[in-house]
Amino acid sequence: MAFTRKFLTDHGVPEDQVDAIMAERNRTLTDYVPKDDVQKQIDAALAEAAKGSPPPDVTQTPEYLELLGKAQKLEAFQTDDFASVKAPYRDIVWGKLDHAEKHKPYAEQLTELQSSLPDLFKTEEEPPKPQFGAQPQGAAPTGKQGPSFMDTWGFVPKS
Repeated sequence: MAFTRKFLTDHGVPEDQVDAIMAERNRTLTDYVPKDDVQKQIDAALAEAAKGSPPPDVTQTPEYLELLGKAQKLEAFQTDDFASVKAPYRDIVWGKLDHAEKHKPYAEQLTELQSSLPDLFKTEEEPPKPQFGAQPQGAAPTGKQGPSFMDTWGFVPKS
């Protein structure tokens, strides 16, 4: 339904209010873009895309490469090669390893690092960690064991 001046005056709207309504209607239409213009822009964008620029390779984006590096790091930490590295120093050791495309295996690199930085690796004879307090052993207290009320009056359940 279109709000024209004739429609508004036929429905009893005073002339000064018709002017206010029409001014507000025109103000809201200032940003209006005809549907044909939008369709022309869509067609131009589709034609530009069809010209032949291949889609970007997402495996070469910095975000993807960063996530790939983190995944490789976590995967390497789970191997037996990193079992000899002390847990707090795994990130430091990872930073000192060569991660180029054709690098030496991590096991070889770790043995070289172990000779130069022995404090970052576990030794065969780790001293036991101190334990404070008594060793937990035994069971919960059971209380005094003697004749009970049930035994005295003969209320012993029959099995």
